[in-house]
Amino acid sequence: MFRTPFISTADLVVSEHPIASVIGARILNSGGNAIDAAVATSFALSVLQPQLSGLGGDYFALIYKADEGRVYFINGSGYSSKTISADLLRSLGVKEISPNSPHSVTVPGMVDALHNMWGRFGALEWGELVRPAAGLAINGFPMYPSLVRAIESNYELLIRDEGSKTTYLTSELGVGNVVKFKNLGRALELIAEDYRNFYEGDIAEALVNYLTSRGGFMDISDLRDYKSFWDKPIKTTYRDYQVFETPPNTQGITTLHLLRLLSDINVGGLGVLSYERIKTFFKYFKAAYLIRDRYVGDPRYVSKDLLGDEVIKELTAALDDVTPQRVRPAVGDTTYYVVCDGDGNVVSGIQSVFYAFGSGITEPKYGITLNCRGCSFNLSRGDVNELAPRKYPFHTLSSTIILDRGNSLRWALGTSGGHYRPQIHVELITNLIDYGLDLQGAVELPRFLWDPSTNELVVEEGFEIPENHTHVKTVKYPSRLGVAAVLEIRSNVRGRNIKLGASDIRGDGLALSLKPT
Repeated sequence: MFRTPFISTADLVVSEHPIASVIGARILNSGGNAIDAAVATSFALSVLQPQLSGLGGDYFALIYKADEGRVYFINGSGYSSKTISADLLRSLGVKEISPNSPHSVTVPGMVDALHNMWGRFGALEWGELVRPAAGLAINGFPMYPSLVRAIESNYELLIRDEGSKTTYLTSELGVGNVVKFKNLGRALELIAEDYRNFYEGDIAEALVNYLTSRGGFMDISDLRDYKSFWDKPIKTTYRDYQVFETPPNTQGITTLHLLRLLSDINVGGLGVLSYERIKTFFKYFKAAYLIRDRYVGDPRYVSKDLLGDEVIKELTAALDDVTPQRVRPAVGDTTYYVVCDGDGNVVSGIQSVFYAFGSGITEPKYGITLNCRGCSFNLSRGDVNELAPRKYPFHTLSSTIILDRGNSLRWALGTSGGHYRPQIHVELITNLIDYGLDLQGAVELPRFLWDPSTNELVVEEGFEIPENHTHVKTVKYPSRLGVAAVLEIRSNVRGRNIKLGASDIRGDGLALSLKPT
């Protein structure tokens, strides 16, 4: 074990960046609840990790209200412009939607979703939650290793766009060097005054004008009309627990499909680091992703109940399906966090611009990098994810909350990882439930993943792999196969709830409380 989980009897924040965790913990310490702290953490991550998330991206969250024993879901994904369609792109000779293309940009949903979530459940004043991030952007912060690596490895992408170049390539790179995003800070100050400034004011006009100048499609009404929305979370029973996930247009359903398959076997009887575990899960991964690619997308375009008997039968039948699957590149990145307050309310939140630095297009006046989520659309006639006006794309983002029989929260978890995410979620869940690993051990255990774009197994060092086995790629541990965070709530010997937070050795993150007792 490389780390020890943070243990608190009060509240807790676990995020992928230590400064974001500090900001969230300060909000809790000043009397804010989990929703308040989540909003502040989200905005902070948008400044600290622009390669992973930002104002130009999307947001989803599962929210557990302890006094109700109930899980809520908010969908902050954006839709395509009303001015773009598959027919239009086909007429322009476009064969596929590249992630580094202005055609890949969808309306950013994160700002509205955070305000929507705060409006329903928050306690502190809105501006108080946004201004810490604005201060970080304007006054600067020390670069952490992940940001330095991201800028270095994406230099060719960033230099092609004037906004990205002036935003990210004018500071001297180096861990600990201070970087400032003053233009982004000004945008955050406007959002602190009124979040609608992002969708109707000067920020909205700047985004539309710049994207249009780059050949993209977005109308000012696309931003003005956008609203995040509340929906029912989806769930299944696994062993003695209720596992909640985010519904379509997210791939949270794939996590639940995998658990439905695994519930029929003795997972704990497979060695936790054995090749037998890898072989068994590999078969289930392929079946679940076959169903995912067949059905998951904007739910308005899907008539089937994806947890209903008909689809579950298709899922089971897919275990014997050897037909080559449609190839999706197994890429994308994200930042996940979890917050718990002293009353036991929890936010399991995730946000992203999809690929590193999204589309690579950054509006220069406000330093807002736009997502590339629209590259999950395709131009295949009749496909569930065929591009259409004001359509929600298939989304790799998802997060998890697990309740016990009494509707009390036991775990909340999530990870970066793009298309890998359901696989990592299932490995974490089985590490905790079937193998009984402690929290940090479950997070730090070596991982194995199936890459659907290459049909290759990617396995971290530590598993028992037969020599000369084909289609297995071993990578050094710890790798970047997802950066996870997990919260656990359990009772101590006196019956008092304690919160444990585990951050991943694979990233820069930190679990923290400023009032641990």
